[in-house]
Amino acid sequence: MMSAHALIIEPFETLAFMRAALVACVALALSNGAVGTLLVLRRMSLDGDVLGHAVMPGAAIGFLYGGPSPTWLSLGGLASGLGVAALAGLITGGRARQEAGLVAFYLVALSLGFVLVAWRGSNVDVVRVLFGTVLAIDRRALLQIAAASTVIILMIAALYRPLAVGAFDPAFLRAAGTRVPYGAVFLALVVLALVASFQAFGTLLAVGPMLLPAAAARCWGLGVGASMALATGFGLIASVAGLLLSYHGNLSSGPAIVLAAGLLFGISLVATRSWRLLAPMIGRDT
Repeated sequence: MMSAHALIIEPFETLAFMRAALVACVALALSNGAVGTLLVLRRMSLDGDVLGHAVMPGAAIGFLYGGPSPTWLSLGGLASGLGVAALAGLITGGRARQEAGLVAFYLVALSLGFVLVAWRGSNVDVVRVLFGTVLAIDRRALLQIAAASTVIILMIAALYRPLAVGAFDPAFLRAAGTRVPYGAVFLALVVLALVASFQAFGTLLAVGPMLLPAAAARCWGLGVGASMALATGFGLIASVAGLLLSYHGNLSSGPAIVLAAGLLFGISLVATRSWRLLAPMIGRDT
């Protein structure tokens, strides 16, 4: 029977790569909690998923130029993601047409990125780009993740009120006559957060640690600030649980973290719906 110390503390205490992965996950949880909450409130989960895969062609081009360098992968992914975000903004004609365009971008970007990486790289490189290597985060990638998360948190703190109002009532911002393109700024922050997550989780899983904790937090019906804090907490719990599960169970760390976040979402959904059903009955009994 393993002790709690051997089960929870010892992996991070004895292994440097586990500590590096934990620090990266903490930095990502802080930024993803804020960005993911705003994405969920704006009903832009599909947009986030598309942008998460939109970084792949640019990352693939960066891989062709500089190999598996975190710097070139990040720069290429950032350029590609911002380009797709700009193209998506040009699509007009209703939400249905916009969603069809986003799905088209999603499929083309994913296919193009896969072809480019497979053309010049090995199967290991393809798996790394698709699923990430959170347990192989080096110092350079860790610094890039920390820098991106810092920029995102500072920008959201500075623009918190218009971003929060835009999530609930975008018509009010338009009626106020503001000239600042807050929607475009927010999409740029989403792309930056996804590029940071791409280092650890790859293009297929990058959106998971962003949306699942935020969706779990949203189940509890809190305000914007409280939902951001709760989403960050859920992200931290999922990261620690996923890393420990991957270590003790010899599983892939990225999918394990996403599964842990999905479990938290399921628990939150069941708990809040059960409470809504039971609360009126408890009130009548008292």
